[in-house]
This record gives sequence, structure tokens and C-alpha cells, in this order.
Amino acid sequence: MLRIDINLVFTIINILVLFIALRFVLFKPVKKILDERQAEADREWEEAKEKQKSADEAKLEYDNSLASIEKKRQDTLAEAREKGEKEYQSIIGHAQAQARDIVDRAVTEGESQRKKILESAEEEIADMVVAAAGKVAGTASGADFDRSLYDEFLSKKTGDDS
Repeated sequence: MLRIDINLVFTIINILVLFIALRFVLFKPVKKILDERQAEADREWEEAKEKQKSADEAKLEYDNSLASIEKKRQDTLAEAREKGEKEYQSIIGHAQAQARDIVDRAVTEGESQRKKILESAEEEIADMVVAAAGKVAGTASGADFDRSLYDEFLSKKTGDDS
């Protein structure tokens, strides 16, 4: 059986002294180190949360900036297309006006040339008629004379053409 004597009391006192000594020497410094590490971990956790929040805000700002830049790019492209289309229409209109002017001048010049040719032909025909009438009126008449005038007319005309 278990005996209660002085050795048991000394053993309990030794255990209590050992516990108190270990508590001050071992448990308190270890607890202090653990508390410091926990505090450092908590501080790093808070810093990480702040950095994450800052990164999220920066990403949001970046996304907004990117969207703004894309909108500006689209607006600039639309404006450039609009200006290009206006310039294209202006150039086409100018070219069409020049083409109409060229065609109008060509038609006018053609008409003028046609009138000159017709007037020249009329003058030549009139001169031939006058010459033929003068020959007919000034000289003899008859079938032989008419034939000779006709031959002379043809020879003059073929001589002019060659």
C-alpha cells in the first residue's frame, strides 16, 4: 500500500518546485516566443490583407483605365473613319466635277468641229457649184460638154483626195 510519510511530502514539494522552476525557466520564455510569433503572424496577415486590398484597387483602376483607353481608341477610329469617308466623298465629288467639265468641253469642241467641217463642206460645194455653173453658162452646151464637165469635176475631186 501507499505509505504517507515525509518522503512523500518532499517528493510533492520537489515536484512543485520543479514545476514552478520549469514554468519560469521554460514555459514563460516559450510562451513569450509563441506570443511574439503569433503577433508577427497576425501583423503579416494584416499586411497581406492590406496588400491584397491595394492590389484589388490597383486592378480595378487598371481595368477602368483599360476600358477608358479602349473607348478612346474606338472613338478615335470612328472619327478617323468618318473623316476618311468625308475626304473620300470630297475627292470623288471633285473627280466627278472634273470629269463632267472634261466631257462638256469635249462635247462643245466636237460640236464646234462638226460645225466647222459642215461650213467648210458647204463652202466647197458652193464653190464647185459656182465653178460648174460658170463653165456651163460661159461655154457651149450639149451632152458632150456636160460629160466633159463631169469628167473634169471627177478628176479635180480625185486629185484633191490624193
